[in-house]
Order: sequence, then C-alpha cells, then structure tokens
Amino acid sequence: MGKRVVSIQKVEKSFGDLHVLRGIDMDVEQGAVVAIIGPSGSGKTTLLRCINFLLPYDAGRIYLEDELIGYKEEKGKLIRLPERVVAGQRAEVGMVFQQFNLFPHMTALQNVTLGLTQVKGMSKSQADEVARTWLQKVGLADKMNAHPSQLSGGQQQRVGIARAVALEPKVILFDEVTSALDPELVGEVLSVMKSLAENYHMTMLVVTHEMLFAKEVAHRIVFMDEGVIVEEGVPSQVLSQPKTERLQTFLRRFEEIL
Repeated sequence: MGKRVVSIQKVEKSFGDLHVLRGIDMDVEQGAVVAIIGPSGSGKTTLLRCINFLLPYDAGRIYLEDELIGYKEEKGKLIRLPERVVAGQRAEVGMVFQQFNLFPHMTALQNVTLGLTQVKGMSKSQADEVARTWLQKVGLADKMNAHPSQLSGGQQQRVGIARAVALEPKVILFDEVTSALDPELVGEVLSVMKSLAENYHMTMLVVTHEMLFAKEVAHRIVFMDEGVIVEEGVPSQVLSQPKTERLQTFLRRFEEIL
C-alpha cells in the first residue's frame, strides 16, 4: 500500500435531531479496497456522500490526498468553497450509485463520454476512445450503442462503473451497487469490481451487503453501527473473530455464506 488517498478526521453529520455520523476517523491508502458494512441506517451511505461532498459535513475534516474537501479553513473555521471549486474536487472522486443514474436518452457510449468531454475537457474522438476501452473492459463491447432501457440492470450498473472509472478518479465510491439487482445479475457486477481491484489497483470504498465479496476482495473491513466505527481490520479477523456483540449479531445473518 502507498500514500493516503482519503483521510477522514472526526467527521460529524446530523439531519435535524438525527445524529448520523458521530466522529468518524478513517484513512484509505492508495490501491486499497475498503469494504464498509453495517445495518441499514448506520451512516454508511451518508459517509460516502460526505466524501464527495454531495452532502456537506457539519464538523471534522475530509481530505483527498492533501486537499480539504468542500471547505477552506480560516482561523479554525470551515468556510464552504464555491460550487465550481467543489465540482472540480468531485471530478477526482468517482461514484457508482445504487440506482444506476444513467441518462435514458443517451447510449452506453454517450453516457461514458459525457463526463470525459465536460469534466476532463477531452475532444470527442479522444473521449470516444477512452469510453470504448472501458466499456470493453467491463464486458460491454457489444452494447456501446444500446440505450439504458435496452440493457439489464447488471449491464446498466457496469456502464455506471465504466463512467466512473473512465475519469481516472483518485478513489471510487461504490454505494450498495448490487442491491437493486436481481440475484443472478449481482455476480457480473462484483466480478468487474474485483477486476478493478486486482488488475488496476483502484482505490475503492465499497458500502456493501455482499459479505463474500468483502471477504475475498477487500483489504480492510470497517463495521459501522449508529454512526460510529465499531470495529475494523483485515477480513479474516473482522468476519471470523468479531470482538463486539454488535458485530457478532450483525454477522449472524450471513452465517451460511461465511
């Protein structure tokens, strides 16, 4: 593992009276795959959305490499950055969502090239070449000109992954990307993610309920519950020798596969 790509320091987030993140501390090193597991409502998705500033956090600091995300600091206070600056920071953080968020009127190829021309400022021919390469790598060479309505859920999600990866972000966030899929389509998406980790050494933060994926692919597992990190460590330790009752209870649901 190399340098730190993401550094999360004492991050807090509330929605009204609901305290969703309570002092989260976490570092992600270059090339690491970190799986975030935990019950629904534990703050996992909120944490991802704070990392790319789709949600502003209330306190603490989030750094991408050495750059503070979403804010500048003046005399110890956080001042929100202008939206165009935040947009530039977001371009360094790929995100793949639970719902595929593809543009329905665009082909798979156009969905991937859009960010390359708009965010990276590539020419159309350059963007086309990069997009084609990544669509091939995610197994969609024959679906370049298909619209989302002509694709299965798994294929749409793979377009979403190609779109995120094509921008060459410093880190990619995956938010429950298989939970909207039919069970038989889950494997094709997970195998693409596994390939990104093993063949391209992408830095990945993965919120998931897919415990086998977490066990086999993640370098580290972080267990969150009620807005705090309860346990973290290598998969063999976290999944096989959970220290806390909260994690033991959570893992009972997955006994058959683990």
